[in-house]
Amino acid sequence: MKGKALSFAVFFVAHSVSATAAAFLLAWIFGGLTPLISAVSIVFSLLRARRFVRAIRNTLEWRATESVRRWTVSEVLVLTFVVFAAFKHFMWLMPTMSVSAGPSIVTLSPTNYGDLPLHLNYIRELASGVEFLPVNPGFAVEPLRYPFGPDLYSALWESLGLQTSGHLFLVGLMATVSSLVLLRELGGVWAMAAFFLAGGAVAGVTEVDWKSFFLSIWITQRGMLWALPIGLMLILYLRPHLSGTSRLPQRAVAGLGRMWAVFPLFHAHSFVIVSMILFFLTWRDFGFKRTETSRGTSMFFRRFFLQNRALAWAIVPASLLIFHTSAAFSKASIVRWRWFWLMPEAGGISAGLGWFWKNFGNSLGALLLLSFGVFAAKRVWLKDKAEPTQTKSSWIEAVIAVALFTTFFFVMLAPWEWDNVKVLLWPWILMFGILGRNLLLLEEGDRTKLWSVISALGLVVAFHQGTMAIAKSWEKPQDRVLVLWTVEQIANAQAVLGRIPAKAVFAAAQTPTHVLTYFGRIRILGYAGHLWSHGLDYSHQEAELENVMTGGDGWIESAKRLGITHVYWGPEEKTKWGDGPKPWQERLPRIAGVADHEIYEFKEAR
Repeated sequence: MKGKALSFAVFFVAHSVSATAAAFLLAWIFGGLTPLISAVSIVFSLLRARRFVRAIRNTLEWRATESVRRWTVSEVLVLTFVVFAAFKHFMWLMPTMSVSAGPSIVTLSPTNYGDLPLHLNYIRELASGVEFLPVNPGFAVEPLRYPFGPDLYSALWESLGLQTSGHLFLVGLMATVSSLVLLRELGGVWAMAAFFLAGGAVAGVTEVDWKSFFLSIWITQRGMLWALPIGLMLILYLRPHLSGTSRLPQRAVAGLGRMWAVFPLFHAHSFVIVSMILFFLTWRDFGFKRTETSRGTSMFFRRFFLQNRALAWAIVPASLLIFHTSAAFSKASIVRWRWFWLMPEAGGISAGLGWFWKNFGNSLGALLLLSFGVFAAKRVWLKDKAEPTQTKSSWIEAVIAVALFTTFFFVMLAPWEWDNVKVLLWPWILMFGILGRNLLLLEEGDRTKLWSVISALGLVVAFHQGTMAIAKSWEKPQDRVLVLWTVEQIANAQAVLGRIPAKAVFAAAQTPTHVLTYFGRIRILGYAGHLWSHGLDYSHQEAELENVMTGGDGWIESAKRLGITHVYWGPEEKTKWGDGPKPWQERLPRIAGVADHEIYEFKEAR
C-alpha cells in the first residue's frame, strides 16, 4: 500500500475542495457566509474527504506491491528544502514588526505587496457575511468574477475566529507538502524540482519573469495553492481510469468529477490547460492501446464525452463557473494571438536568445540533454531490455507536452503577459515528469548506480540557480520587508469603520494597500493594476470617481451613477486629491472621524 504522505495529500485536496464547494452552495442559498455555515462545511468536507481517500486506496493499483517506492535521498532533500522555504515565507507572509514607520504589518515578498491585500480584501469581505454572490470589493459595479475559491476556503476559518496569519500559514504549508507528494507521483524528484526549484539562469530574487515559480507564483498567487494539487489529482488518477489502464470505484470517480467541476472556482486558466492535457493524454493512451483508426477515434470520443462519469459530474458546474468568470464570455477578447509574447520586442534574435537563457537556462538544457541520453540508452545501449511500447508512449506524451507549451507561447489567456506563465507551467511540469519517470526506470535496473549519479548531477545543473534564489530570499528579511499597513493606520481606520455596514460602497483612493482592503471593505474602484489584469474596463468609472473626489460639475450625479454610499477621506486620498476643502465636504454629513481618517455619508445614493 502506498504511504501516508500520499494519503495526506489526497485528503487535503478533497477536504479543501469539498469545504469550499459546500460553503459556496450554502452561502448562496442562505444569502451569505456565517460561522454556522463555515462549521457545517468543514465537518461535511472532512467526512467526504475520508470517504474519498478510502475509495482511492481501495484499488488494485494503490494496493499493489510494485506501486510502493521508497523515497530517494534526492527526493527527501528537495522535500525538506522546499518545506523549510515554505515555512519561512508563509510565516513571514504578514507578520507585525517594528520598522521606521512604527509597529506595522509587513510582508517579505515584493510581489505580495499588491496581491496579499487583494486576497485579504476578498477573504474578509466573504467572512463578513455579505450577500452571495458577493460584489467585487475592488469594482463594486459588478459581482466578483475572479476565481475566489481559495479566498472562500480561508474565509471559513476567518469567520470561525482563527487568526488570519495563522490559517494562511497552515494552509500554505499543507498545500506545499501535498503538491510535492503529488509531483513525486507524477515524475519523482524531477517533477518536484521542475516546479519548486525552477530558476532559469537568474540567481537574484527581484526578477520575476520566469525565474522561480516558488517565489513569484507559489507564495503570492493563492489560486495556485489549489490549482496545482487539483490538476495533479486529475492527471494522476482520472487519466488512467479514462484510458482503461486502471479502474476506480464509482465513489472515487464521482469525487474526481466534483473536483473537476469546481476547478474554475479556484483557477480558471489551470482548469482550461489541465482539461486539455487530460483530453490529449487520455486520447494517446486509448488510441495507442487499441487502434489509431477512425473507428478507434470514434470509440474514444464516445467514451470520453458520453460514458465519462467524471465529466458528467463536471460539465454543468464547470461551464456555469466559466460562464460567470468570463461575464457570459464577454471577456473573450483577452484570449488573443501574440508571437512569443514574453520575449523582448527589440533586439532581434540575440535579445530573444538572451531572454530564453535568462528564463530557462540550465533547466531547459538539462531537460534536452538528459532526454536525448535516456532515448539513446533505451534505443542503443539497452536495446535488448528496452520496452518499445513504453518508449513510444513516453515520446508521444512528450510531443503533446511540447506542442501545448509551444501553443501557449503564441496564445495569451490573460491581459498581463506574465500571468500566462501560469499556463505554461503545466506542460513544463509534464515534460520534466516524463523525464523523471524514465530516469527512475533506468535507475531501477542499473546495479552500477550510474543513472542515479547522472540524475543527481543533472538536478544540480538544472536547478541550482532556482535553489540559490530561494535560499537568498530569506536572508536578512528585516532589511527587505515592505510595509503593508501601520498599526496606527489600522487602529484609526477601525475606529471610523466601526458602525459602517459591511455592504457600504466607498469612494476612496485606488492604492493597492489601502486600509479598506485590510477590513474587507468595498470600494467603487480598487487598484487599477488588478482591474486591468482581470480584464475589466474601468475607464468610465475612473473618470466618474475623479469627478466626485475633486467636486467637479455634476459630482452628485456621478456619485449616484456609481452607487457610492460613503466617502473615505484619509491620508492616501489627501495625497492624491489634495487636502484642501472639497464641495462634497460641505454637502455630505461627516459621520466618523479619528485623526486624519474621516468618513462622509452619501445618503442620496441609496
